Amino acid sequence: MTGPLEPPSVGESGEALAPIAPRHLAWPEHFDTTDDVEAAWHRALATLPTTDRAALMDADAFGRERHHGQMRRGSDTPYWVHPVRVAMGIMQWGIHDREVLVGALLHDVVEDTITTPGEIRQAVGARVEGLVVWLTAPDAAGGAVRDYYRRLLAEGPPDAHLVKIADRSDNLRSIQALVMRTGDEHRRWAAAYLSRTQWQVIPLVRAAPSPARVALVTAMADLAPLIAPGGFTES
Repeated sequence: MTGPLEPPSVGESGEALAPIAPRHLAWPEHFDTTDDVEAAWHRALATLPTTDRAALMDADAFGRERHHGQMRRGSDTPYWVHPVRVAMGIMQWGIHDREVLVGALLHDVVEDTITTPGEIRQAVGARVEGLVVWLTAPDAAGGAVRDYYRRLLAEGPPDAHLVKIADRSDNLRSIQALVMRTGDEHRRWAAAYLSRTQWQVIPLVRAAPSPARVALVTAMADLAPLIAPGGFTES
């Protein structure tokens, strides 16, 4: 099966390590090109049984409709590219549970659109509804967010941990691309996001499959040199 579309490592894009990153750094167009993401997604779907493929196509269409008009931060990439890459990442880890993949495709629809949990239940069932609810972080800052991640770690199902790891890994890759394209414009925000990842998501990898752990830590390590001289070392 064709895996998710991966950007180069920072080592492969050495000019990005310059003290002051230029505004335009080499970056493969396919990472943000919707046609290439779409093609990779259809190749991935083709490896699945017919029933699973149909369920994922329906969930993907539902998610695209709900995210219609939304774009990824700092780009003209439509939002649907992100949940599709999250689902492909999980498939690449060898996990093909249909409802987990549907949850990956819909993981942001309650958090970022007007969709309700009840609509998720009606569309794709109670298990996916529960998974999406676990993946929906509160809007408030500070204590509410910390409480959410504490509960997710202590009480959240392993499937929710898995999707959260895949979600964060893809976000980190997108942020890496953003910093490489725009230099200082988003560097401070990217540094804060990487810092949050250390206490929000790193604890979730302890019981996760090895490929999930590697994906997250590698994405963090590749982003770190772009925003901090010392880089990132997993403790």
